[in-house]
Amino acid sequence: MKKQFGLMAITTILTVILAFNILHAQQPTRKKRSNDLTKKAVSLYQENKFDQAKEVLLKAVQINESNVKAHEMLALLYYQERDFAQTKIHAKKAISISKKAAGAYYVLGMMNYQEGKHEQAKNQLNLSLKFMKNPKRREAARNVLNKLNEKRPRVGQKIKKIIDNKTTKSQEISYKPFVAVFNFEENSARSENMGIGQTLSEMMVTALIQDGKFTVMERVQLEKVLQEQSLSQSGIIDTETAIKVGRLAGLEAVILGSVSVLKSSIEADARLIEIETGKALAAASSSVKNIDNIRDVADRMAKQLGEKAMLLKPEKK
Repeated sequence: MKKQFGLMAITTILTVILAFNILHAQQPTRKKRSNDLTKKAVSLYQENKFDQAKEVLLKAVQINESNVKAHEMLALLYYQERDFAQTKIHAKKAISISKKAAGAYYVLGMMNYQEGKHEQAKNQLNLSLKFMKNPKRREAARNVLNKLNEKRPRVGQKIKKIIDNKTTKSQEISYKPFVAVFNFEENSARSENMGIGQTLSEMMVTALIQDGKFTVMERVQLEKVLQEQSLSQSGIIDTETAIKVGRLAGLEAVILGSVSVLKSSIEADARLIEIETGKALAAASSSVKNIDNIRDVADRMAKQLGEKAMLLKPEKK
């Protein structure tokens, strides 16, 4: 009986050792399969086959969840789709595996920049520059960092600006037309997939407030007015309907626009439409080559429309 028990124990130990060796032997194979899938995804991404690339990358991380490159690429793809929740998950996973995950820092930095979280953006973009080799992304990161630094002028410059503008400050803030920004129409299949119309309209609200030439209705308030009229921001609002909503909300003008994601650029247009007359008093347009710089489009168009704000002033009509 003792011999039989001893034999069973030895057999169990040998089985465990064999299973461990088999599992250990499979690890390089799983890692290689995951890496091969990642290489395939890179090729698909370069061919602009983004959905296929994402599908392949999800398989890659399923096979090997420690595949840093695959998580970084997934973070980038979700970022391009404006799915910031998934962007954070994969970027943070990549960083937890490797503190040198430059691509993950880059994506988080760009995402926080677009969300207006400038300090976080600066920290993450600086970390990306520390480890990143990709020259195009290094340049994009530096450009954003330069813009963030420009937005924080030195105290002396601030004082000089206040002194220079002292005599005209009261005139500048005396009249700010009350406007609302509707969701931008998406004029291409890719822009629809990315949901960029809503993103750009939200950025326009922020940019217009920062520019200081308009009083801008908050999107939550606008949504309430739309719901009362059985409308929704998710649907396309035509000019006539926008004017009707604007009149009900007590607006002086509405801002409508469109955005297209083309092969080599992202282009947007916006119009400032007076409620009283229904006329387009001003138009703005801008484009960028990289979606990472989409906030620049909002900033430039807000400035262009801001220059025409006084056209809405009653005595100027």
